[in-house]
Amino acid sequence: MAAVIGPHRGTSGYGLSEDDFWLTNESGFGDGLNNYAHSMAWFEDRLYVGTTRGTFAMIKSVKPLPNLVPWPVECPDDLYDLDRRAEIWRYDPPLDQWVRVYQAAWVPGSNNREVPRYVGFRGMTVFRGKGDSKPCLYVSTWAPAMAEPPDILRCENGSDFESMPRPPWDASVRSFRSLQVFKGRVHTSPTGSRSASGQAQEVVGSEATIYCTDDVHSAQWTAAGPEGFGQRGNVTVFEMAEFNGHLYAATVNPTGMQIWKTDGEGGPPYHWRKVIDRGAWRGPYNEVGASMYEFRGALYIGTGIANGGYHRAFQIGPASCELIRLWPDDSWDLCMGSSRLTPDGAKVPLSGYSPGFDNLFNGYLWRLMAHDGHLYAGTLCWANMLPYLPINGWPDEVLVMMRRWGKEELNSRYGGFNLWRSPDGVRWDCVTRSGFGNKYNWGVRNMASTPYGLFVGSANVFGPKVAIQREGRWQYVHNPRGGTEIFLGSPPEADA
Repeated sequence: MAAVIGPHRGTSGYGLSEDDFWLTNESGFGDGLNNYAHSMAWFEDRLYVGTTRGTFAMIKSVKPLPNLVPWPVECPDDLYDLDRRAEIWRYDPPLDQWVRVYQAAWVPGSNNREVPRYVGFRGMTVFRGKGDSKPCLYVSTWAPAMAEPPDILRCENGSDFESMPRPPWDASVRSFRSLQVFKGRVHTSPTGSRSASGQAQEVVGSEATIYCTDDVHSAQWTAAGPEGFGQRGNVTVFEMAEFNGHLYAATVNPTGMQIWKTDGEGGPPYHWRKVIDRGAWRGPYNEVGASMYEFRGALYIGTGIANGGYHRAFQIGPASCELIRLWPDDSWDLCMGSSRLTPDGAKVPLSGYSPGFDNLFNGYLWRLMAHDGHLYAGTLCWANMLPYLPINGWPDEVLVMMRRWGKEELNSRYGGFNLWRSPDGVRWDCVTRSGFGNKYNWGVRNMASTPYGLFVGSANVFGPKVAIQREGRWQYVHNPRGGTEIFLGSPPEADA
């Protein structure tokens, strides 16, 4: 597929193929430090994308240091020598034009130097609270360790953003992601916090509490239920979705994710009921409920293991993701994954696909989105990390493949995210296995269904300079395809 900018070409009733997608932006919006399209929303006929910057530089500051040799991207010794000020970009489809509408400010840090106020924007939603004269764009933020805890950004006119009060979490919280609207309130929960030792934990919060409010201006946030739904193993509430008149919440749990639901009657705190336990009886290999989306009368849930399929802190994995289908009566199907016996009966993958759509590198199913009669499922694929991982850290299945093909061939065959589509949750076709021709696009981080087509935003941490091997020596070179890429998929007009 040629990575070129193309015009809007209409919509159709059939599913999108790889040839129906084209690249709308220069990689990283011209800056390879823009690694993630971490949030995405359609607001007043335009697409908004919030970035997270310098992800691998941040990971390199974690202790103990992940065992990667060499480090995949060029980084300074001091993380705060990088300009990691997160950005928000706006795309106007008729004009085929991207404009940066917001960049985080420099603020005094606790390290006695200026630091970014935000290094990422992990969630977006459109919501009209009691204090809003119209629906507004709300953005959840990620604050670096040396800045104040994160708050919420609000935008009314598409161009000007202001800070809103955060929920009453403690100062260890560094990020939050979900902003889920339900029954006139917006709901959120901490996603990443500093540990007791001061280290950042991207997918583990200091509390697993959902907070809600009907007026973000007022700062009157209320706990929507007990922490962790009253169960200690739930370390984070990671994802939320509305389905069949209920609010559903998925947790991070080292013994296996849980799914809870509430009808919200009577106002907060709500009465919650657990509908899936122990990772749908797969245990730790379904540690996280990573994505949820309603499609054709059911709620689809994508799973995974934190940190790309191998959670070092909890020693879980590596393993591939699954796709679960949950019905309004709380019964569930295994659409893609491992056959097993459960208290709910025998479960076999209805699609015939084993975990990861038969790809052991698909660490989690990161995003789900319904568009034009199909459900789209996007993965994170860690095959592009193979050149930097020590062999003794690889699963046996990878060692067998490596001995047959070698690192470079494996990277070439499997590098880049997968995007799949289905008309019914059972029959699946692959749209791309290669990140739309870019092996550095390791994940589908966001999708948005719009009148102009389906937007797909990548996570791509391999910029601005990536380590490659030439003539037996490693060196850092500029990567023109490093940084997040935003693709638009729309089939040709019927009469074209």
